[in-house]
Amino acid sequence: MLFQFFNTIITYMEEMFMKILIAAASKTGTALKCAEMLSEKLGNAKIADLNKEMPDISNYDMIIIGGSIRAGMLHNKAVRFIKKNAEQLEKKKVAFFICCASINDAKDLIERNVPAQLLKNAVCADCFGGIIDIAKLKGMDKFIINMLKKASKDESPKEDPRILTENIIAFAEKIMG
Repeated sequence: MLFQFFNTIITYMEEMFMKILIAAASKTGTALKCAEMLSEKLGNAKIADLNKEMPDISNYDMIIIGGSIRAGMLHNKAVRFIKKNAEQLEKKKVAFFICCASINDAKDLIERNVPAQLLKNAVCADCFGGIIDIAKLKGMDKFIINMLKKASKDESPKEDPRILTENIIAFAEKIMG
């Protein structure tokens, strides 16, 4: 009985002091904003902007990888990070999040963009929603969004895309056990 008590205390301590890395890639800043919100909920996570660095994951107990989705594809820097670290990621606790406006397709988008073996072993994977900030878009992205907005004016009004704070909170709770 005493042994179980000490094991419970040790497990709790390990989770409390688990070194967590949130590696995120964002085109307009939404995935990084979500990474910051998640880090606040976890209390002890380091954030790495994959647009600026490819961090060494060897000193972390858990790796959370997030990124924006464009045209059904995960941000290329997040994809590169996963490929570069695939072998190490298979041996660590991992979790994944995406940011996209099409939350109804989130499960399919995650399955198409995260390697099956990593997803199978993940603590969790979810969509944190998204924001479409036309002022931050450029080129073809801006053109497509403007065309979609014009086309959708004839349809009934839909809720604007937003960050799903409730998903971030639930995600953090799963991470913390």
